[in-house]
Amino acid sequence: MVDKEFVITLSGISKKYKLFGNKKERMKEALHPFKRKYHKEFYALNGIDLKVAKGEILGIVGMNGSGKSTLLKLIAGIIPPSAGNITVKGNIVPLLELGAGFNPEFSGLENIFFYNSILGYSRSETQAVLEKILDFAEIGDFIHQPLKTYSSGMKARLSFAVSVNINPDILIIDEILSVGDELFRRKSFAKIEEFFKAGKTILFVSHAAQSINQLCTRAVMIYNGRIILDGSPKFVTMNYQKFIFSHPYQRARLLEDFKKIDPEQDEAGEISDGVPSEDSSPENLSVIPTGNWEKSDAYFIDNFVPKTTVITSNVNLEVSPVRIENSLGMEVNCIVPNEEYVISYKVNFLEDVGFINQGIGFKTEMGVVVTWRYFPDCSSYYPKFYKTGDVLKIRWRFKCILIPATYFLGITIKRRGEFGDEIIYKGADIDVFKVLGEKGFDRGGYFDASFSVEML
Repeated sequence: MVDKEFVITLSGISKKYKLFGNKKERMKEALHPFKRKYHKEFYALNGIDLKVAKGEILGIVGMNGSGKSTLLKLIAGIIPPSAGNITVKGNIVPLLELGAGFNPEFSGLENIFFYNSILGYSRSETQAVLEKILDFAEIGDFIHQPLKTYSSGMKARLSFAVSVNINPDILIIDEILSVGDELFRRKSFAKIEEFFKAGKTILFVSHAAQSINQLCTRAVMIYNGRIILDGSPKFVTMNYQKFIFSHPYQRARLLEDFKKIDPEQDEAGEISDGVPSEDSSPENLSVIPTGNWEKSDAYFIDNFVPKTTVITSNVNLEVSPVRIENSLGMEVNCIVPNEEYVISYKVNFLEDVGFINQGIGFKTEMGVVVTWRYFPDCSSYYPKFYKTGDVLKIRWRFKCILIPATYFLGITIKRRGEFGDEIIYKGADIDVFKVLGEKGFDRGGYFDASFSVEML
C-alpha cells in the first residue's frame, strides 16, 4: 500500500476569541492595573486534528457558526491559531470573500499585482498570467479605473479571475460562488472543475449535499468547533442532514450515536418523513394539478452562447453548430416547460471512423449533470460503417420537463475500437439554453415531476 502524502496537517488546533458585553468592558480590561478579566472566552475551534492528502477533495459541512470559515482561514494563514500546529505544503489560493485583500484606491490592474504579491508571487510570475486574468474577468477598460468605482459584480469577477488563474496547489472554496450572469457563472464553475480534474487538493465548503457527494472524495462535519464526522461524502452528508432536520432536544443523542458509527460500514441514515396510512387514501378523489401559471412562448436570443465550450477530437470530422428547434422548426434558445423540442446537428466524416454511437447531456451552471443519454445505448453501435464523405444528420427530440434555469448542452461521439469504446469527439458546453419561468411558478429542483395533490 502506497503511503499518502499529506499536504495539510492540523494538530490540536484551537481558535479562541474574547467576547465582551460592550466597548466599555473591553477598555476596562485593557487598562485594569491587576489584569482583571471582563470577557468571556469563546472557542470557534477546539482541539481539531485533521490531515488532508495530496489530490484529496475534502468537503466540509456544518451549521452556521460551527467553525467552518474559521478553519479555512486558519489553513489559509489569514488568522493564527490560539493553540496547536498547522503544516501546509504548497501554495494556497483561498476563495473565501471575493474582493478581500484588494485596495479600493488602486486600479484593477494594480490590484492584480498587489494581491498576487500578498500570495507570494513575483511581478514576473503575475505578468505571465496577466492576459488570462484579464480575459477571464471580462471588465474591459475598467481594469485601469480605481477599484472603488467598480460595481460589486465587477469586483467579484476580478477577484475570482485573479484567484483561479495562478495555478495553486491547494484551492479553498467557501460556499458556492455567484459571480456575474449565468454564462460567467458557468465559466467560473468550469474553471473550478479544471482543478478537480487536475488532481489539485481542494477544501470545499457547501450546504448542498449533492455538490459534496458529486465533487468530493471525503467529507467532514463540524459542530461547535469540533469534527464530529469524518468519512465518505455520502456517509457524512446523510448524517448531517439527519442532524440539522432533527429537533434540538434530539441532537445530544445523535452526537452520541455518531461516535458509535463506523463510516466504513454505515451508509444508511435516510430521514423518514412518515407514510400515510391506508385509510387516508380513499378511492375516487379528484386530482387537482398544483400551480396557477401562464406559459410564455419560446424565442431566440442572439449572442447567447457559452463561454466554456471545449471541443476535443481525435479523428478528422466536422460537426455543424447545434440548433434547438420548436415544433414549427424555428430556432430557439429560450424554451418553455412541457413542450417538445429538437436538437439537431450534422457530422461530416473526413476519414473512415467505423461503427459509432453518440450521446447528449445537459448540465447546470455548476456543472451538475441533469440528464444524459447514449444511442443506441452505451454498448451498442449504429449498424452502418461510417467512412470518408458520409454525412450524419442527428436529431434528438425531447420534452422539456426542466425547472426554469440556464442549462449547458454537451455531445459525444464514440466508435467501436479495438479495445472497446473510443471517444472520437466531445463537445463540452457546446450550446446553452434557458428554460423560461412561468407566472405563479411554485416549483424547484431540476425537473418538473408533474405533481398532483389529493384534497382529503
